[in-house]
Amino acid sequence: MARPIYEQQKSFFRRAYEAGETPWPRVKPTPAVARLARRLKRERGRARVLDVGCGEGRHMICFGKEGHQAVGVDYEPLALRKACARIDARAVHSHLRFILADAFRLPFRQASFDALVDSGVFHHVKKTDWSRYLNGLTALLKAGGYLHLTAFSTRFKHYPGERRTRNWIVHRNHYDHFFRKRDFAAIFGRCFDILAIEEEKQSLHVFWHVLMQKQPR
Repeated sequence: MARPIYEQQKSFFRRAYEAGETPWPRVKPTPAVARLARRLKRERGRARVLDVGCGEGRHMICFGKEGHQAVGVDYEPLALRKACARIDARAVHSHLRFILADAFRLPFRQASFDALVDSGVFHHVKKTDWSRYLNGLTALLKAGGYLHLTAFSTRFKHYPGERRTRNWIVHRNHYDHFFRKRDFAAIFGRCFDILAIEEEKQSLHVFWHVLMQKQPR
């Protein structure tokens, strides 16, 4: 019997960290996330930030350097061990906290964060689970707090000449969903105001960076 897709994904990520050859960046933060870190410092001084699927901590360190308290969650223990061992994390160690947890079961109080970062998790969540995932994140964010999302564009390709006939595939035992610019208002517009959307192209890999702000209730 085939294993559920999320179990297959977890094995894929574990093998990637064990090999030290992840297909996603591990060191430098994306410019859009760095801008959010500076924005939070201007507006709020010292913010509390949650990085869901933090991996090896590249965005955590960025927030820590701006004086924020950054909490990173990942379900892969090796990723967290590598994050804690980073040399560039030592200077901001007191600003960082790493927690082993699943993104569907986050162990935090409601409205306890000023900002949330999802850099590459949502596009691995099946559409049937979007509401469950997003409701959990939204509840953790304060009114007026920021959500920064990085997700695959429909122009993303895994290899030259790749052709797709739908907006999702199972690739190398994990689920990938691809988004159009107009999709974000439809998915997030009920709870968030969309402040900025930009598309970034890294050779064959094309991503959306979306900055949103939670609407007051």
